[in-house]
Amino acid sequence: MTRVKHLPWIAGRLAILFALFTAACTVQSASPNSSNVYEGTALSGLAADFRLVDQNGIQMALSDFRGQVVVLTFLDSQCQDVCPLTAVHLRTANQMLGDEAASVVFIGINVNVEANGAADVTATTQKWRLNEIPTWHFLTGRAEELEPIWKAYDITVLPQEGGEITHTPGVFLVDQTGYKRWYVSTPFDEAGTPQWTAPLSELLVKHIRELLSGG
Repeated sequence: MTRVKHLPWIAGRLAILFALFTAACTVQSASPNSSNVYEGTALSGLAADFRLVDQNGIQMALSDFRGQVVVLTFLDSQCQDVCPLTAVHLRTANQMLGDEAASVVFIGINVNVEANGAADVTATTQKWRLNEIPTWHFLTGRAEELEPIWKAYDITVLPQEGGEITHTPGVFLVDQTGYKRWYVSTPFDEAGTPQWTAPLSELLVKHIRELLSGG
C-alpha cells in the first residue's frame, strides 16, 4: 500500500473528518473557548445516559459513574488509523494522571455494527493496549442500541467502500454530576488541514484536572 496510490482516498477521508468535526462543534449546544489557542469546545447540559455491555460482558450505564470524571469517545472496533491513535492518547492521559486516574473512567462506544460482539471489543482492547487503563470500558451492543446513542451525542457514522467507517472524531468529558463539559479533537481549517494544537492527551489531562479540582 503506497502513499501515492492512496492520496485521493486520504484527501477524501480528511475532508469527511473535517465536515464531521465541524458538525460536532456546531450541532451541539456548545460555546467555544475564548482563548485563541485551541483547547477544545466547552459544552453544557446533561450528558445523555445509556446502558450497554463492555468487553467483559458487564452491563453498565453512564449514570453508574456519578462522582467520577468520564472520558467518553466513539471508536470503530476494526479501525486501523484514527482510532488506534486516539487509544494511544487515552493511555498516555491515564499515565499522566498518576494517582488521580483512580477518579477517572475511560469509556469507548463502538460505532461498528458489523463487529459489535464482546469478542470484537475485547480483541481491540487488547490490540490497542487499552487494558492498561484500569477503568477502561469498551461498550457495544446491537445496532438498535448503539444508533440512538450516536444520535444523542451528534456522532455521524458513515460506512465507506471496503468496509471502512468514517465517524465523528474526538473525546467528550463528562463531569462528576453527569454534565457534558468539553469536546476535544483535532481542529481543521476550511481546507481540511489539521491545525497545530497541544497533543490530545495533554488537553484531556488539563481539563480532567480542572474538573477534579472543582473547576
